[in-house]
Parts: sequence; structure tokens; C-alpha cells
Amino acid sequence: MHRHELEFEQTRTTILIGRGLLGRAHELLVAEAGLAPEERIYLAIDSGPEGIVADRHGRVLEAALGEQGGLARGTFEALESAKSMETVERIWDDLLAAGIDRRGLMVALGGGIVCDVAGFAASGWMRGIDLVLAPTTLLCMVDAAIGGKTGVNRPLADGGLGKNLVGAFWPAKLVICDCDVLATLGPREFKAGLAECLKHALIDGEAAMNAFEGDLPAVLERDLDAMPDFVARSAGVKTSIVQRDPRELGERALLNLGHTYAHALESNVDLGLLHGEAVALGLVAACRAARAAGLLSGDELEDRVRRLLERCGLPSSLSAGVRIDLGALRDVMRLDKKSLGGRVRLVLPRGIGQIEVVEGLPEDVVDAGWSAILAGD
Repeated sequence: MHRHELEFEQTRTTILIGRGLLGRAHELLVAEAGLAPEERIYLAIDSGPEGIVADRHGRVLEAALGEQGGLARGTFEALESAKSMETVERIWDDLLAAGIDRRGLMVALGGGIVCDVAGFAASGWMRGIDLVLAPTTLLCMVDAAIGGKTGVNRPLADGGLGKNLVGAFWPAKLVICDCDVLATLGPREFKAGLAECLKHALIDGEAAMNAFEGDLPAVLERDLDAMPDFVARSAGVKTSIVQRDPRELGERALLNLGHTYAHALESNVDLGLLHGEAVALGLVAACRAARAAGLLSGDELEDRVRRLLERCGLPSSLSAGVRIDLGALRDVMRLDKKSLGGRVRLVLPRGIGQIEVVEGLPEDVVDAGWSAILAGD
């Protein structure tokens, strides 16, 4: 079992990565999160496609926690439209009905949407209750569950979604990454998680990129014995950065590589992109924008990113015939949390392991990124 520790102001997050961990949930909560016998627990569970997360992994978790008194649960469909204040208020109603007080514990089992929403609900209930996350997607294990960010979307005037415009920093006490759950993750969702793993490798450096490429054959075969090392390596990149900059005042912004483009794409709900698919496109766009800005001298990095995305089964351009409104996407980019005063800030690569935040870029540089994924050239 791999262990990462993350100090976040007054909170310590322990991240455990291995196999068979859900079945040991009570033991781990007592040992790592200080669970007391009288504490009430609320389980926020992602139903998963055809109910698989709730029916299979939820039952394992509930059985492991069966000796704990005062166990309540709520099940949620992990859709971007459900990442809303309405869902948060539903959770708060459940917490009230279950008698969850300030000593209660929120445990979220699911992907990034459920963990974000449950985390935000935990941050506000009685001014904050303890949080434990048990991610069931690769993307959530290496990214969404780490670092304390929680939040919900807000509708935009044009009918799109403003990603994570409302939220709070509320770190989990414990993150349980049981790689066995990845066996039931849908192929599309599994591949989507690889985009964040590639992003972390790009940020970390050449050794991490080589390790990513070397691990990819076993990972794509869903070799569960190979997954803990792979997940731990990627999660470790984010953990190290967040440790140095917990509130995104500097270096943590580098983790948004490709995300300004990705969030703009996700705001167009008609595209139907998963977050990881949007990030994949965003990485290509960031490489092209970096070239247009004079940060990269050639197309070698963009070509390498495209090849790796294609090996992962991820998009490197939008499908032929897809039409998007660039003006609307630019407007969304100005609303992005990384923007300041309406000025778009992009996280761009100078090279592998050389990532920086750039602001005040001319519109043609930003649009160069869009051209990379529209034309797919």
C-alpha cells in the first residue's frame, strides 16, 4: 500500500493507494481518521452506470462500516447538471434527517463530481464536518480527490455551465484509493482519467513522461497489480505541488495546464465531453498556444502529446463537422477562476517539466490553441 501525506494549514490528509482497501474501511477510518464509536456517518454514493458503484462497491463499503452505529446514505447520479446547489441542499436535508452533528463524518464514494459536491456540503454543514473520500474513478484518484478543492457549477446566461464557480477549500482527512474499483470503471471513463495522468507527467519532467509511457501497456490492459504504482506516481505529483502551494497562490496553478481550454469546452454541454476528454483537448491547445506565444520553438511536444493521447484512446481534436462558437468560448475563458480582471491567463509549456502561467496574451495566440483542436492538423 502506498501512502502520501499532505499538510493543509490545520489539516492533515492521508492518501492511501492499494488494493482491497474498501473492505478495510472501518479499520482505516479508525486508524487514519480517528473515527470514534459514537460518530454518525453519512455516505454520499455515486450510483454509477447501471447502479454498479452503489450496488457493488457501496455494499462493500457499507459492510465494512456495519459495526459503526448511525450509518445513513444518499445516492446521486454523477452528472455535471447534478453538480449544483440543489444537490448540496438535498445532502444537507439528509444530514439533518440523519442527525449528523458537528462530530459527524461525510464519506463520499464515487468520481470527481460526487466528491466535489459532497465535499462542499461537508464544508458548510454546521460550519464544517470531517470528510473522507473513496474515489472510484482514475481521474478522481489522481486529481479531484487531492488538495481540498470542492465546488459546484453555476448556470451561465447562454445556457452553458460555469465550472466550479462556487466552492470552498475543505481537505479530506483521508482519501482511500482502492484500485480494485477500477475493474468496473467504464472504458471511456477509464481513458478519461489518463489525461490527468499525462498532464502530471508533463508537469513533472522527462523521467515522469518516460515512466508514463512505459506503464501505459499494462495500464491500458487494466492490470490491477500495476495500477497502485501508476496511481501513486501520478497522485504524488499533485500532492507535492499542493503541499508547497495549498491555496493556489503560485505553483499550484500549474496543475491547470490545459484546463482553461478544457473548462470552456465543458461549458458547451452539447459537446458531451467528459472532463478528462476536455483536458486531453486542452493539452493539445496549450501546446499550440505556447508555440504561437514563442514559448515553444517547434511542434515536437504537441506531436508527442497527440501520439500519447491517441494511444490512450483520447481525442486530440474535435470530431469532424463539430461547430463551436469561438466568441462564446472566449467569454467563458474570461470567467475562468484563473482569469484576473477579465484577462485570460493560460498555463502553457515551455517544454516537459517547464510549465508557466502566462497572462495578457493577444487573442490570436489564444485562438491558435483553438485552431489546433478544430483543425486537428
